Amino acid sequence: MGKDVAVGTATSHGGSAIMGPASLAGSWHRFRAGLRTVRFRVLATVLAFLAGGLLVAGITTLALDLRNLNSRVSEELLLQSGRLQNIVEHGVPGGGPYSSLDALFTAFLQGDTPGRYDSVMATVNGGNAFLPAGEQPTNLATAQLLDTARAEHREGRTVFHDMTLDGRQVRLAITSVALGDGTVGGLLVAANEIGQQREQAIKSFGTFAMVSLATLLLAGAVGFTVTARLFVPIRRLRQATESITFEDLSGRVLVPPGDDDVSQLATDFNRMLDRLETGITDQRRFVDDASHELRTPLTIIGGHVQLLQAGDPRDVAETQVLLLDELDRMQSLVDELLLLARSGRPDFLRPDWIDVDSFLEAAMNRIQVLADRRWQIESMPGGWFRGDRHRLTQAVEQLAANAVHSTRRHDVISLGAAWTGTGAESGTPDGTTPGGTTPGGTGALKHGEPSGAGFEIWVADTGCGISATDQERIFDRFARAGVSRGKEGSGLGLPIVKAIAEAHSGTLRVTSRVDEGSRFVLSLPGGIT
Repeated sequence: MGKDVAVGTATSHGGSAIMGPASLAGSWHRFRAGLRTVRFRVLATVLAFLAGGLLVAGITTLALDLRNLNSRVSEELLLQSGRLQNIVEHGVPGGGPYSSLDALFTAFLQGDTPGRYDSVMATVNGGNAFLPAGEQPTNLATAQLLDTARAEHREGRTVFHDMTLDGRQVRLAITSVALGDGTVGGLLVAANEIGQQREQAIKSFGTFAMVSLATLLLAGAVGFTVTARLFVPIRRLRQATESITFEDLSGRVLVPPGDDDVSQLATDFNRMLDRLETGITDQRRFVDDASHELRTPLTIIGGHVQLLQAGDPRDVAETQVLLLDELDRMQSLVDELLLLARSGRPDFLRPDWIDVDSFLEAAMNRIQVLADRRWQIESMPGGWFRGDRHRLTQAVEQLAANAVHSTRRHDVISLGAAWTGTGAESGTPDGTTPGGTTPGGTGALKHGEPSGAGFEIWVADTGCGISATDQERIFDRFARAGVSRGKEGSGLGLPIVKAIAEAHSGTLRVTSRVDEGSRFVLSLPGGIT
């Protein structure tokens, strides 16, 4: 599948390059492809939630600030009427109540100076207006304010009113004042430039918005860099899936250091490829082996069928025997190849607790009928071990069959077992058999006793032995030793035994000398599951 290549024409006009339609289309295609990546979607989602959170936080903070400003301004304006009430209660210096509003307002305005945004004014109905001596933030001596104050005031209480004065938003606290002696009443007007403070709060929100935007840009840049490194395994995983084919499964994803989920995904993907490659390799090997090994018997069968003289009963009978023998050999070969192909599957073994001595006795009963040899059990250590009885019996039978091919009638073939490693015995984890009774023999563990012991089963013979050169290759498929005293086998017996050992997490080894004999040892680790 070819890659699309966009070609653009650049024309110089005053030092600027104009992109052609194909180049623009290619850029747009790459841009849209970038928007569909997991990296962009994750980063966009995180930034969207972050922006939403900052927006909600900013608006909420602004609303709370404005509400608090309204409450604070109202409370500060009420302080003026409260201070006036305090002056009235204390009376004139030297004692006695105030006799006129003029004297009361004069004493009031000589008191505390209003705050930064506060202004104050007092007026007598139909009379003079009183202002502090210094400058105030708001000019209250205007006809507009006086008319508003007289129109909005209520007798006996303070009234709040917002108005625009000289283009500025002002909050008024209008308090009706009377001495209670029948004299003419007046008004106390306290003002606060709440609009200016609201503007400052809104400006603070604008500053918060700018800082939030800078934070989003910084978070986007950091997130873009971090996700670029974080999603490297995913990009490599995608590239690997594009490049891997049935014919070539050798590609792997480079796993970055770390224990995060993405790195673990890459590790699991590589393990999956390992399993697939092993399975396909086994499949190909099975096909290659079958096609290679079955070619000879098929050729023999075809040749004899062509030479068969149908009118000769003797020739027909001899050909029938030969053909049946070749078919049996083919069936045996196919069974062995299938066994090797299945050795890597998880269900190849069905482990259970096995009594060592009873296993050796049962195996000896099966193998001693293979040929007329001097059969013997060399060692019975007792105890219990965990393994697949059927597969291990297959292994022992195969080793015994190999020993038969390498020996003569007077030779000895021995079967034995022993515990190795830490400790010299083994048993079930709780010291009992699967049926709950104490295992027989000296090999039983006590309850709770840990076992680091390994287990070995061997088949030894006093036959022709194997040369050092052959010992290095006899475990390969279809390899045969150079010296044999019996019928030549298929060359799959020892590979099958090796596969059974490796399925138990064990090994298979051989020690041998020519004309002295051989010993094949199946080593199994302790605590096989």
